[in-house]
Amino acid sequence: MNAGIADPDADDVPAYRGGLLDMHMLERAFVALLNHKAWVAGAVLACLSLGLIATFLMTPLYTSTSRIEISPQAPVETDVEGAREKTLTNEIAFFNTQYSLLASRSLAQRTVRAGNLLNDKEFLAVYDLTEGQEGGGAPNSAQRAQMAERAEKILLDAVNIAPVRQSSLVDVGFSTPSPALSAKLTNLWVQQFVAANLDRRFAATSDARKFLEQRITALRRNLEDSERELITYATTNGIITIEGKVDPISGRTVSERTLASADVEQVSEALGAARDARVAAESQLSSSTAAADSWSNNAVSALRQRRAELSADVARLSAIFGDDYPELASKKEQLATLNRSIETEARRAQGINRETYAAAVKRERDLTGELDKITGKYRDQQRRSIEYAILQREVDTNRQLYDGLLQRYKEIGAAGVGTNNIAVVDTAAPARKPSSPNLFLNLAVALIAGLALAAAIVFLLEQLDQSIRDPSEVTDRFGLPLLGSIPKVEADDFEELLLDKKSMVYEAYLAAQTNLTFLTTHGAPRSFLLTSTRPAEGKSSSALSLASVFSQTNKKIILIDADIRSPSLNEMLDIDNKVGLSNYLTGVDNVSGLIAKSDEFGFDYMLAGPMPPNAAELFSSSRLGQLIDLLLNEYDHVILDAPPVLGLADAPLLARAVEGVMFTIDASSNSSRAIKSALNRLRQTGAQIYGALVTKVGRRNEIYGYGYGYGYGYGYGYGADKQQGNGDS
Repeated sequence: MNAGIADPDADDVPAYRGGLLDMHMLERAFVALLNHKAWVAGAVLACLSLGLIATFLMTPLYTSTSRIEISPQAPVETDVEGAREKTLTNEIAFFNTQYSLLASRSLAQRTVRAGNLLNDKEFLAVYDLTEGQEGGGAPNSAQRAQMAERAEKILLDAVNIAPVRQSSLVDVGFSTPSPALSAKLTNLWVQQFVAANLDRRFAATSDARKFLEQRITALRRNLEDSERELITYATTNGIITIEGKVDPISGRTVSERTLASADVEQVSEALGAARDARVAAESQLSSSTAAADSWSNNAVSALRQRRAELSADVARLSAIFGDDYPELASKKEQLATLNRSIETEARRAQGINRETYAAAVKRERDLTGELDKITGKYRDQQRRSIEYAILQREVDTNRQLYDGLLQRYKEIGAAGVGTNNIAVVDTAAPARKPSSPNLFLNLAVALIAGLALAAAIVFLLEQLDQSIRDPSEVTDRFGLPLLGSIPKVEADDFEELLLDKKSMVYEAYLAAQTNLTFLTTHGAPRSFLLTSTRPAEGKSSSALSLASVFSQTNKKIILIDADIRSPSLNEMLDIDNKVGLSNYLTGVDNVSGLIAKSDEFGFDYMLAGPMPPNAAELFSSSRLGQLIDLLLNEYDHVILDAPPVLGLADAPLLARAVEGVMFTIDASSNSSRAIKSALNRLRQTGAQIYGALVTKVGRRNEIYGYGYGYGYGYGYGYGADKQQGNGDS
């Protein structure tokens, strides 16, 4: 496949494996349930019976419910993400607090007191609170205290708080044996919750008003003291305030205009005006006398105007009449008089200008000295104003605190405690039918409990089960190769299945025979025996089956029943056990007379023979080895059906005379420790153990692929307790 081109089925592999794993687990659980179906049925039936009995023994309870609305203290009014999350968190905390208050002991105490439940005959009778009182009279104080505690606990156990999802509604309910009592307790509980909320709000407001009154009184004294200290300091230091400015946002005095600063301003303005006047007078004085006379005196200006007119008349008359003309002489005389008047007026105006300049200089000098004087006073006052500003800030701070607390005090007084954020939506009414016990619910719970108990039992039994669930486990448990796994069948069908080459029994033994051919360099061992830990593990039927399968491959096979203490080959072949191996071991040399042929299975056999009193001594002799050597000259394979290992010394003795041992293990056996012990005994004698043959593999092993459960149609039975194969030992 080219790089970069994805395999379309590659992504399906993990999912496919996961599906197989899930299916494997389901199959394993199903098989475990089938294996322990009696325990499962017993656990479920027991729990259902207990649930049914408990339902009929339970006292009927009647539930009354009241619905209330709990509004948050503050609405959510924000568009900022962080603020919204914070508000939501506060709201959740608020509702959780209210739910806890609804189920608090203090509310139970209020309900007991408000409803006078210790004197309520119905309440006392329903819960047997008068039980144990001596003489049946009125309870004393100690008894009433105990009754009150019991009543509070009863209420807390009976109350049910159920918030309505995605709303500010809460359902409060009580379940008691009396419908009227349930409704009464529910309404009483809700009423006391509302009253308790009002009491808390009133107590909080009252405490706040008292606290504010104390703080306002203290701040008023502080404000008065600070103002008094400020005025005293100002008077002592000659600080006279004319006006001040206050910051409208902070409420602090940002600037003040004092008398000294006002004087400085006024003198500065006057000095400026005097300086301007002096400059103007100096300018007028420094100009020419004619210019000063012309433009500084109105009288001079009028005279000069008249002189100009006379000069014009004199010039006109001179041109017409000559110098001797009388009117011309009169005009000249008038002109001379006007010149003299102008000169006199000009000298007088020049003197006035000098006086004006001198006065302007003197005023400027006086104002400069005055400014220097009041400026020094102002600077001295500025140095002292630092302490004044500190005192002013203290006054401002005290005034702000005082005004703020006074405003808060007025708000609390105006708001009051008349509003409540808790409202009753629906009041409780007596129930018409009991709410519990619920037969179907109890049976459902009992069924679930039964299934859980059954699952626990099955799990425990599976954990305690040390049988061979997976035939491949023999390698990890016992260190043996798996030579084959044989299905569990009915004893009556075994012979028919073994002779049918299409059956799974024949296929299983053929697979075991094939595995034997890989054990040695010369193929299958020429002489070997089959043994097991205990009797009835399928070794005898397996020995017969392997002999039959070997004979089907054109091999000459002889099967020897070496279990002379408990022979079984004669029973499987349905013949008499007259002569056999024990005869040869005791001295009979006619081997051919001890061997017979099975036409049905196709192999020769030697029965166990009569049981001698000293079987172990016979196996310890050399005649057994001589017999096997003799038979190997004529047969391809010699197969021995040996006795079990535990409890007998026969199997280890027999193992010394053959090439190796095939160890048979019952898949349903729980004796793992016994199997290990048997294997250790064989290994201590130096026996060559080729591997294990797992027999009686049944339904419980199907999930491992060894159940042969897809059938062969020969009466294959799962639950049979019969041993596998006729006469198996």
